[in-house]
This record gives sequence, C-alpha cells and structure tokens, in this order.
Amino acid sequence: MKPSSPKSTGKGKGCLLIALTTTFVIVSGFYFLTAGIRDAKQLEQNLIDRFGWAEDYTPPLDGSIDPQRIEAFIRVREAVQTDCADYQAVLVSIQNLDKLETEGGESAPEAASTGLQGLKSALGAGPKMIEFSTNRNRALIDEEMGLGEYMYIYLTVYGKQLAKESVSDFSSTEEAYVSERARREYRQILANQLLALETAELESNHPEIVADLQEEIKALDDGSHTSPWPKGPAGDTRVSLSPYLDQLDKLYCQGIVKIELLQKNRGLQLEG
Repeated sequence: MKPSSPKSTGKGKGCLLIALTTTFVIVSGFYFLTAGIRDAKQLEQNLIDRFGWAEDYTPPLDGSIDPQRIEAFIRVREAVQTDCADYQAVLVSIQNLDKLETEGGESAPEAASTGLQGLKSALGAGPKMIEFSTNRNRALIDEEMGLGEYMYIYLTVYGKQLAKESVSDFSSTEEAYVSERARREYRQILANQLLALETAELESNHPEIVADLQEEIKALDDGSHTSPWPKGPAGDTRVSLSPYLDQLDKLYCQGIVKIELLQKNRGLQLEG
C-alpha cells in the first residue's frame, strides 16, 4: 500500500478542520440560542409573577385609558422599533427566497445570493424573535406594565391597522396576523371588563360601553372579527386615545403581529 502523500494528508486535515469548525459553530449557536430562550423566558416569568397572566387583566371600567398608561405604552413601542425593523428584514429575505423558488427568473449568481441571504435570515429568525421578546419584556418591566395591559392597549389601539394586514406587503406570512391564543386572551380581557361592570352594577351608567363590549366579544367568538375593533375603538376609549393616534400609528410594525404578542407557554416554569 502506498503511503499517503503530504498533500493528501494536508487535504484530509483541512477537511477535518472545516468539519470541526462547522460543528463548533452549530453547537455554540445552539447553546447561545437555548441560553437566550432560557433567559428570555425567565424574564417573562418575572413579569408574570409581578403582574399576572395576560388574560387576568381587567381594563378601566369606563373604557378610558389613562394618559400616563398610554405614554408608558408608547415608550415600550419606541423601545422595540429597532427589533421591529430587524424582524421585518428577516421576513423580507424569506419572502424573496420563496419567490425565487416559485417564480425563478434570476441569473445564477443573483439566485445564489438571494438564496444564501434567505437561508441566513431563516436561521436568524429564532434569535431575532428571542431578542424582540427580551427587549419588549424589559421595557414592560421598566414601565410597570404587565402583558395583559400591553396586549389590551396594543389590540385596542391598532384595530384598524390589524384589519389591513391581509392586503399588506406581509399578507402571505403567518406572523402578520393575531394568533388564536392572543384573540382568546383578548376576548377574556374584554369579558373581565364586562363582568366588572356587572358586578359593580354599573351597566346602567355605561350602557354604550356594555353594548360595545358585548358586540365585540360576540364578533371574536363567531369569527366575524379576525382581529379586534377593525373600525377602531369606540366611546371613551377612542376619546382617550385620540390625542396620541398619530404618534401611535407611526410606531405600528406591519407583518410581525404574532411576534409582538408572543408569550411563553403557561405550563413552562423555569427555575431561577
């Protein structure tokens, strides 16, 4: 048997080095991803321990949102704007990859570049999602705002925008729409408000908001509203929000609604 030449031995070592490097990148990436998930979920558990689960929240009975709470919500929105843009960029790259697979038409170098960028973005979606969730929850803690209050204001404020997602640039992406869990929890939040009005025997003092709540809960139940308040909030809620609507509109992020409202599973308890 002929001995291996130095050249072939060098090639073998080079392949081994590439394999080891690739393995290290994958393993270390997985480690940092899982560490990020653990830290993000622990942060969210701290938020839940402090303010309760989202569906436990009861909005103000008359529907008006205090200016200080709206301003706190605005600061949370401002804190996640960079994360919004980053995740939108991920979705655009993945959309371009999908178009390449279904339509073609690009030259080989362009197709390879588009495909590589799409693949990188797909692999980066998980870390970007974790980063978004972490920064959102940190901002919520800073503003003394629980997930329920945040969800309530978000879905109340952005009803009109959410209703237009089906014709947006991200209409083909799952992330553009309110998840079934978020719809269910928001429906419960409205039911909490209605029950509180009934318990306090204030229905006669607020007949319009009672009727609005009953109508919206029914629409969410029967599916006629895929997202809440498609024409915008009603009554005192609309009045309290009106001075801030332009500012709030600028802070809305198309295409990533599901990520905006993402939460940990109720059954997952993390040790500190």
